[in-house]
Amino acid sequence: MSTPEDIPGDTPHAVVTGAAGFIGSHLVTRLLATGHQVTAVDVAPWPTAHRLRAAAPHPDLRYHEADLRDTRTLRQLTRGARRVFHLGANTENRADRSGRADLDTTVAGTVALLEALAEHPPQCVVMTSSQLVYGDRAAHDTPQTERPPRPTTRFGAGKAAAEAFLSAAAHETGFRAVSARLSNIVGAGMRRGITHDFVNRLRQDPTRLTVLGDGSQTRSYLHAADCAAALTTLAEASGDPRSATWEAFEPFDVCNTDATSAADVARIALAEFPGTDGQITFGAGQCGWNGDIPTLRVQPNRLLALGWQPHLTSAQAVRRTVRELIAEGPPEPLEPLTAPAPSRPEPPTHRHGSSAYLGQHHG
Repeated sequence: MSTPEDIPGDTPHAVVTGAAGFIGSHLVTRLLATGHQVTAVDVAPWPTAHRLRAAAPHPDLRYHEADLRDTRTLRQLTRGARRVFHLGANTENRADRSGRADLDTTVAGTVALLEALAEHPPQCVVMTSSQLVYGDRAAHDTPQTERPPRPTTRFGAGKAAAEAFLSAAAHETGFRAVSARLSNIVGAGMRRGITHDFVNRLRQDPTRLTVLGDGSQTRSYLHAADCAAALTTLAEASGDPRSATWEAFEPFDVCNTDATSAADVARIALAEFPGTDGQITFGAGQCGWNGDIPTLRVQPNRLLALGWQPHLTSAQAVRRTVRELIAEGPPEPLEPLTAPAPSRPEPPTHRHGSSAYLGQHHG
């Protein structure tokens, strides 16, 4: 089995946790395209890592099935990595669906990873967080420096706690740490969120589309390809003069420069869905669900200053995503929200994980 130590020194080595997920798969694709050796880590077994199939086989991709809370395995997989992209976390932001996943996966997984990095720290760690760490402060046009985290949901609290542990580890260990506070990320392979839900509902009933709330909820929508470019920009900047004035830990808002409403997302989905002449019905009130923040007013000014620019507007990102989801067909079943309990490696199957190299399993 090839291990991280086998990677040539002149080729940048990146580790991606949550690599089989929606954003993780787009990031892996971008890293491979830009000449990185990628160690992809996810709790999903390789046969179910459907989103990564487009990236494999590839000589620079190594896939490992591993529990994020398994510090021993993570220590082995991250040794020698120049950059670590930490995306593994709970992805469900509705409290009625997530249970204890924010604590068990987001926080515990982050702590285990940071413990694994203590002995051989990378140059930088880029972790995906969420603009929901701001709570209702995200609804106000204020600079990021004047908008400290004050989460109003358990999802936001889990992200804020993970950020705090990342900040502490960066100061104690000496690596650069970046928190990428994401807005609504859309694109091929997504399995949650308003755009996905609308397409799914139209598959079930093309004559009617119901919007939770009055449709005025306004969000930034960023395509996953632009998000992946933002994450790599942050990692690259952490190692060059652009980061000369950074602290050990730096948060960045990762979103589009504009926004669009839930009503417009519904109209785009209806217009793009083939053979549809349906009607849109709206609920009452601005909030679509308990804990919802009707309008997010966040700008990626610090990210723009690093030279990053989104290629698609919010409306364009939604439209492309609707087309991508329609082309994909009905989604596979969702991954479990919580990871199974860590298990000891059992050679020769490498259950810590099973590894896939060149897109094939081997022990």
